[in-house]
Amino acid sequence: MKKIENNSKELKSSLTNKALSYLSKFSTTESKLRRNLNTYCEKFFSEIRKEFLQNEINSVVKRCKELGYINDETFAKNKIEKFINTGKSKKYIIVKLQSYGISEEIIENSLEKYFSKFANNDFLAALNFARKKKIGPFYQKPFDEKSNLLNKWYGSFSRAGFNYDISQKILNIETSFEAEKYLCNNNNKF
Repeated sequence: MKKIENNSKELKSSLTNKALSYLSKFSTTESKLRRNLNTYCEKFFSEIRKEFLQNEINSVVKRCKELGYINDETFAKNKIEKFINTGKSKKYIIVKLQSYGISEEIIENSLEKYFSKFANNDFLAALNFARKKKIGPFYQKPFDEKSNLLNKWYGSFSRAGFNYDISQKILNIETSFEAEKYLCNNNNKF
């Protein structure tokens, strides 16, 4: 790559191209895009002043936001839906969204909107988790009431971030047919 000195136009063009290349491949947050551009600058533009680079990175990220290429609220909403459908708890979702660099305010608003819209999302996520792990009503082998299996299942739900009440509701469902019926009825409401 040719050497770019403190030439704002060439640097901004290079950073814009890198940002657009990254955004064409990945759905991302403002924070992750900023980290990606910082890594790119450290690798290729280490001789340029840090303050100058940060101003150019901020300018490129701001432009991407204005054009709608990155939107943390939309990203959070899409991730919440994905995590609920894959059986992740609300606690897991919060930690994961924080790791993406999404602000606390956006996380709270997105979760509030989503969980107020669909009141039984934690239950639905726990049911998806049970189906994925083949526990509770989805357990295929003969079940012995004296076995330590129930305690193991409660532990699995707990480690996944589900509270005791939700775990108990899931484990009280008798058959996988009932659980699937409940999942199908809820999926039709979305």
